[in-house]
Amino acid sequence: MGRATLFLGRLRAYPVQRELVFAVFVCLVAATVGALAQDAPASPTPPDPNGPGIAMPQDFIDPNRPVALPPWFDDPNAPRSQDAKALEILRAGIAALGGDTAILGRKTIYVKRRVVNHEYPEPREGTVTLWFKRPNLMRKEIVYPGQKHVEAYDGRRAWFDSGTGARWRGDVLSSSILNGMAELDMPANYLDAELTYFNISQELPGKLTHVVKVRKNGYTRELMFDVSTSLLEVCGEYENPWGATYKMTKYERYRPVDGVMVPYKVQNYRANTLVTETEVVEIRFNGALDDSLFRFPGSSSPSSP
Repeated sequence: MGRATLFLGRLRAYPVQRELVFAVFVCLVAATVGALAQDAPASPTPPDPNGPGIAMPQDFIDPNRPVALPPWFDDPNAPRSQDAKALEILRAGIAALGGDTAILGRKTIYVKRRVVNHEYPEPREGTVTLWFKRPNLMRKEIVYPGQKHVEAYDGRRAWFDSGTGARWRGDVLSSSILNGMAELDMPANYLDAELTYFNISQELPGKLTHVVKVRKNGYTRELMFDVSTSLLEVCGEYENPWGATYKMTKYERYRPVDGVMVPYKVQNYRANTLVTETEVVEIRFNGALDDSLFRFPGSSSPSSP
């Protein structure tokens, strides 16, 4: 698909970001499906929000205190710069997926995906299962043979369990998971972002795409919408609060699910290399989900030790 050149053009268009490519590289929000390595010790430097978990002493985290959002989160009362063309393309993309009412109106989301992880010497197959309940309850289970990683948000803060017992996450990682939950509504989650229309791109073979740049909560991404269908084809990230990054997500095989078009195949690239690819096995919207699914193990109420 010519992915080696897909975002080089973007970086050439943004010389500041191009130079930052050699700066701090940290992966995007929400733990990637390969994040099952050993827990890293606590560090005074900002942790990777996409990592498998930071081993933090329990008495440093008050689970009953709401997450303190980091300073790079946008002020919800501040005006956003949105050019008319970018907003037009974004709204057309949202309409192609079923409209913002259908996207944002899903009370619960359940999706199970088969995943192939290419970051090992040999590709590994597993499953990624996600449960989401509005406004802010989330659980994700990543399972490979002999390994299981659980990531959850109980409405107040995040916790995880990589097989050695559940642990609370700190503010930075908890806020990153909040960002990740917002991505479930993409691209409707960018209606309040800064929007800039970039151009019409010919970088996807056989397709023309409108390129819209979005900035929100410290992240800069480019969304590529098919000119013919208005469906979102690619989301690329080249800047986050920790510096420059070089990531791309490609969406394929859209199918309708309860009034919302869902990409059944998703490919994730980093530095022009295919990292993971997933395909939907099972998906449901608006089904019943018990709050206990999201609670810290052994607790009887949200964020209770």
